Amino acid sequence: MNIIYIFLAILGCSEAKRASCHACLNSMCYRRDKIVEGIKFSGQLAIDRSSNVLYFHYQNRSEDFTASFDLIDVRLRIIQNGFAFGLAVDQSTKDLYMTGVQGLHKYNPYKQTSEPFGLNDKTIWHLHYEDKLYYSEFRKKGIYTYENKKPQIIPGTDYKIDDFIVDKLGDIYFMHNFSTYLLKNGAKTAELFEDEIYYLTTDRNGDAYFIQPYTRAVYKMNYKYNRRTLKQLGAFNRGSAFIVVFDGDNDIIYYDGSDKKLYYLSPTANRCTVTAKGKRLKMIITMTNE
Repeated sequence: MNIIYIFLAILGCSEAKRASCHACLNSMCYRRDKIVEGIKFSGQLAIDRSSNVLYFHYQNRSEDFTASFDLIDVRLRIIQNGFAFGLAVDQSTKDLYMTGVQGLHKYNPYKQTSEPFGLNDKTIWHLHYEDKLYYSEFRKKGIYTYENKKPQIIPGTDYKIDDFIVDKLGDIYFMHNFSTYLLKNGAKTAELFEDEIYYLTTDRNGDAYFIQPYTRAVYKMNYKYNRRTLKQLGAFNRGSAFIVVFDGDNDIIYYDGSDKKLYYLSPTANRCTVTAKGKRLKMIITMTNE
């Protein structure tokens, strides 16, 4: 029997007791609550923001599964047996795109059925859906679009891609060789954006976010005056926010690489400040009373 332990009691609930400050964002404390535990996660997270259904891959007793977790009804459903490392949701249709050992599948949440979707000879590493489906291949160069069942490489992405996102402007940010690159929409050449590692994600508005793994700092892209600069929003207080998505309320869901659990961040009434300390600029969060 496939045994899964799910922490149900706290999602969507507020408590009178003092809330912890697991993250400080925009000077507001956020508490973290466990979503699912007791299973081994890997790959991307994806979310249907209209219904707040989270998708992820996990392994239990050496078996692979792709599951959905309804954050509103607090319900887990296995949608597919087998490996699915890459995941992305088309927010307009609610369809889920997921990888296999090779190839792509598309899952229809209304019918609760999946079907092959092409690229059967490809091992897909990473998926992203903005206005169309984007993907990169495992240990190969390039970011591709996939429209009308036809793959097309994006000029300027001739790099081995570790991670990438596409923001609301159509700009592509990607990780290569421990650095972050920017390919502006319409450009043919990528430029070095930051000589640092970041975990990359976008929110419900398509704004780009960057999480620094060493300092745990959270940055958001500043789009004013058509410039690309990072604005620090705050930091996580502990752990390692290894994979991050934003739900329909623009709150953060993340996989903590240190304790291997999924968490949901929710705002509290407490205020906070973030300061840097030490050679690695570890973030120190201080709760303040108003």
